[in-house]
Amino acid sequence: MNWSSYNQSLVRRGEILLGFDVIDNWDIELKEINKDKIGEPFQYPNTFLLLLGYAKAYFHLPYRQTEGIAQGHAKGKIPSIPHYTTINRRINRLDIKIKTRITKTRNLKTNTYCHCN
Repeated sequence: MNWSSYNQSLVRRGEILLGFDVIDNWDIELKEINKDKIGEPFQYPNTFLLLLGYAKAYFHLPYRQTEGIAQGHAKGKIPSIPHYTTINRRINRLDIKIKTRITKTRNLKTNTYCHCN
């Protein structure tokens, strides 16, 4: 048995693999959401914030640690990393819903559960 290879496979099981392919469409999405926007343009596309929102909910993270996920995975790949206050504000505008059980849905904006199918 190749113990070195086996050991590496065990280590890889602990890696957090997040789909940062949203970075590929970064400029296109920003152009689209800022098209008729009044005021300061968005710096981060909704799909990126959606990804962070799901990571926050799945791993039960506070906003500062959610910022840490963005720093750890996307630093150097995107123009800047959003501050945790920006993540908080934008995630709450997206109204992310996560199914926690077959009949329970959690609403991140209100932190409540609804029993629906």
